[in-house]
Amino acid sequence: MAFLKTNNANFYYELHGTGQPIILIAGYACDHTSWLAVLDELAKNFQVLIFDNRAVGQTTDDNLKLTAKLMADDVINLAHQLNLKKPHIIGHSMGGSIAQTVASLYPEKIGKLCLLNSSAKWRKAMQLGFKSIFMMRENNFDLNFTIDSVIPWIYGEKFLSSEENINAVRLAILNNPYPQSIGDQKRQIDMTEEFDGISALKNIKSPTLIAYGKEDIVSLNYEAEFLANQIKDAKLAKFDCAHGIMFEVPQQLTRALIDFLQ
Repeated sequence: MAFLKTNNANFYYELHGTGQPIILIAGYACDHTSWLAVLDELAKNFQVLIFDNRAVGQTTDDNLKLTAKLMADDVINLAHQLNLKKPHIIGHSMGGSIAQTVASLYPEKIGKLCLLNSSAKWRKAMQLGFKSIFMMRENNFDLNFTIDSVIPWIYGEKFLSSEENINAVRLAILNNPYPQSIGDQKRQIDMTEEFDGISALKNIKSPTLIAYGKEDIVSLNYEAEFLANQIKDAKLAKFDCAHGIMFEVPQQLTRALIDFLQ
């Protein structure tokens, strides 16, 4: 548990395990804890960096506009200052947007690339849907109501069939000691709306794994297939889950990541 100042921000980060480094990049409105379900197993095989992106968790910055390039530069600067040589890059959802940008801009500085539930350009329906959730917060809707609205977007049938799972998600959000501010949430929304990585996919040279959930309604299956078709020699991996792949199928996901990265 530590902080590192770089690129005009103060990043909260944790390093776990030893070996070839990997960097895990969290998605929209998520901090480093979104990786906890897969962290221990990954750390048995790699040195794992988890951190809070700008505009979430314990990381603080200058509150300026967010772009995928700025956040990709954050990743590269963290790797450099922590002496992580040729790290594998894994990004989930919005973190996948950042990971794509890292791989397209700095191909010589990274190892392999894994994109989980991501897209080369977030479609309008997803943008409007999450903006509507944000508007609930802006208008002071009860947080439990907002949580109930979000959960069906993120998780699949099996996960949602367990009341224990739903309660665990609810408690994690309600008990978050570092809740995202409204302003920071808006900054991340704006970044996802403006992100367009389609033309840069041809610049990605890293061996790439694209993982998706067959029930995902945030990042649709055809978006994963598009990534695989545009990135040279990319591999597709389908899982029985929705958008919350790390929580829904942690063991299967971890095994697939280890097999691909080793």
